[in-house]
Amino acid sequence: MSVLEIDGKQYPARCDFKFERTAEEKYNEKDGNGNKQGGLATIYLNLLNKTSTLYLIYFWDCALSHLKSQKPSVEKIEEALEKVIDEEGEKGTERLFKEAFQAVEKSGFFIVQTKQIWKEFDILKKEIKQRDGETDEEFRKRKLQRQEGIEYAERMARLRKEMSK
Repeated sequence: MSVLEIDGKQYPARCDFKFERTAEEKYNEKDGNGNKQGGLATIYLNLLNKTSTLYLIYFWDCALSHLKSQKPSVEKIEEALEKVIDEEGEKGTERLFKEAFQAVEKSGFFIVQTKQIWKEFDILKKEIKQRDGETDEEFRKRKLQRQEGIEYAERMARLRKEMSK
């Protein structure tokens, strides 16, 4: 279970409607194609990829949304995360990412959304054919983009396996 200590009090992460609503409102970033990918997907994939420690803040901002007026501020969340990282170093950072990722990954609340993310990655593995009217050059370019997507999906699957241990 992912728990964060803030000012001497233990706060367990909660993955629920309020988490998803906050993620959608505040953290819905665009993907490589310029399409919004959804706040949950943004946080989930960036925790998995360990893109930036900012995603730990985003996760906890969402995971504590159910507390409403008693919710610690983003600044307090940052301070608590910094304390763990300062005291535990790399191991603490790794632990924070892993716990946050697993909270979303193992959440019954988000099981449908996370399964959908992995189904979309699996679609990339299907072989593509040249479209009617598509030039050989256009097809080669699309095929190269598909290969890059497959490599990304495979890397993410390896990271998922590591983070799920």
